[in-house]
Amino acid sequence: MDRVKPLHKLLFILSFVLLATSWIVAIYYWDKLPNVIPTHFGPNGMPDVWNEKSIFYVFLLPFIQTIMFLVFIFLYYKPQYSNMPTTLWLTTLDEKKKDHAFNLIRTMHTIILTWVNIFFAYIVLEMNRSSLNNTGLNPWIMIFMVAIMLSYLIYWNIIIYKKTIKEIKNDCKN
Repeated sequence: MDRVKPLHKLLFILSFVLLATSWIVAIYYWDKLPNVIPTHFGPNGMPDVWNEKSIFYVFLLPFIQTIMFLVFIFLYYKPQYSNMPTTLWLTTLDEKKKDHAFNLIRTMHTIILTWVNIFFAYIVLEMNRSSLNNTGLNPWIMIFMVAIMLSYLIYWNIIIYKKTIKEIKNDCKN
């Protein structure tokens, strides 16, 4: 890999901004939160588990988000460690075809990273707001976000799988 593609760079910057936003929101709300805060939400979006306010509960999601950000950065530079059915096959391709396939995986990873950061930033914001005004998460937004991400994952995995199989078949013919 020579350099980071402009789209990937833009998505990494957006993901970092969303990550920073989650931390800023958690820090901003820390002094404003009551002693007991919602820590889990049911399918209807309303809180169903409450716990004492603690650094663990308030900063858990931004911490997980940070770990995920770092893992996706690692996978961007080492896509061969991705847990995908086609990754093992890619090692059999020549460098040019392997780079093309890895770029497809990198694109998938950067879009997933951005989507996960949008998802986490939304949850962090709404979790803190619901602590103050006794509301919950909008279940339709949650369903929409998860459905879009799963649809994208399925679609992109099919694309990568088909392209990899095609390249392997072409290599076998030659």
